[in-house]
Amino acid sequence: MNMSLRQLRAFVAVAQTGSFSRAARQLAMSQSALSQAVQQLEAEVGVRLLDRTTRSVQLSAMGSEFLPGIQRLLADLDHQVQDLQDLKEHRRGHVAVTCVPSVALRLLPAVLAQFQQAHPMVSVAVREAPRHQIITALRSGDAELGIANVPGDDPDLDSAFLLTDIFALVMRRDHPLAARETVTWAESAAAGVIAMAPGTGIRLEMERGLPTTSATLPHHEAEHPATLLAMVEAGVGVAPLPSLAWPRPDHPELTFRPLTAPRVERQLFLIKRSGRDLSPAGRSLHRAILAGAAREDFAGVTPGLPMGRAGRHAG
Repeated sequence: MNMSLRQLRAFVAVAQTGSFSRAARQLAMSQSALSQAVQQLEAEVGVRLLDRTTRSVQLSAMGSEFLPGIQRLLADLDHQVQDLQDLKEHRRGHVAVTCVPSVALRLLPAVLAQFQQAHPMVSVAVREAPRHQIITALRSGDAELGIANVPGDDPDLDSAFLLTDIFALVMRRDHPLAARETVTWAESAAAGVIAMAPGTGIRLEMERGLPTTSATLPHHEAEHPATLLAMVEAGVGVAPLPSLAWPRPDHPELTFRPLTAPRVERQLFLIKRSGRDLSPAGRSLHRAILAGAAREDFAGVTPGLPMGRAGRHAG
């Protein structure tokens, strides 16, 4: 069969209004065009759907059986079209973002608070993971967006620079080093370092930024910045962390001092799969994250063009 939506809508409009003239006005069609559409539909299905007299139009027995199913079909189609339009207009959708834990602690909450106001029907799933798992999730399609250290020259990934943050030593306010304006890495080692576990992005940046002779062997390790902060607050030791993982300046128990000799920085990038279009909601969130990284005022964070290492970039 070769029924058209125009024919089906014409039949339903006549059945609902009981009049060809009213149905024609409802559909913004001429009465002759509407009548022809109904006749073509009847010819296509091979049965009379409407009983016509000079005074009225009524459903035939076959038309009464046919109408409910067609009404459901058209309603479902209209809903699907509206859903598609909502996605196109970014009114609805779902985006999965996987990121290093420090980004989930500080950057994403501020970004998502504003994003939700502009796109209240878009849901965002935030998953925290080490850098290598972020890359795996992007390649497999389990996440649309990732935020991590620069991925390097990877042909499967496109990255847009977000920000640079610096390392500082987090300590209790009553720690002797809190009286200093800055602390060297050697001094932090003597104070008992709690560090992120091997394989995490923060630990990787520490190892990259420190000469072998000044590398510190941590007394304790953990896989999440929040765990390090809790251990520092309990008096276990001190923790070198990048800016996004620092405690807030008004924290009652913790403070931080910039680490020097050498100064170690971390560059973070917003990453997506190369050659694969983002969903409409994903594109909106991509723009929101870039704007949020440039807009938010975090201590020790410098938005702008990256220095030194660079990955394969996309705007």
